Amino acid sequence: MKENQEKRSERTVVWLDSRLISRMDGWLEADNCKNRSEFINKALRFYMGYLGSEDNTAYLSRALLTAIQGTMDDNANRLRSLIFKWCVEMNMMSHTIAAHFRTDEIYTRELRAFAVDEVKRTNGQVDFEDAVRRQRRIEPDDQWQGSF
Repeated sequence: MKENQEKRSERTVVWLDSRLISRMDGWLEADNCKNRSEFINKALRFYMGYLGSEDNTAYLSRALLTAIQGTMDDNANRLRSLIFKWCVEMNMMSHTIAAHFRTDEIYTRELRAFAVDEVKRTNGQVDFEDAVRRQRRIEPDDQWQGSF
């Protein structure tokens, strides 16, 4: 009995924009619909399910969700890489300034390796005062009387 009620249709008049009808006709075959009524039924069920659902992601296409997730993952990886590079550069700058520009090409190469290691070790927590102490070998209790 319940199966008969689900299959039973009721005739109703619906006014649709002519451009919408032509677009719908273009999708009939792609959606495997025999006629406009079947297409409209499917569309209404989908939309009403979407409105009644608290988790609307169930109504987004899997391809769309996968594409969005892939884009977000790529973006996150790119940002992580850029932020790491910025931290390394900031660390190098801090140490270069702290050493009062006493640098040569070999020192700069060594400084880059040191900076990469320090950024990894400190998880990007670059601190100018720590760089000054390290460059001048000043302990927190000591006082430094300025540059030379």
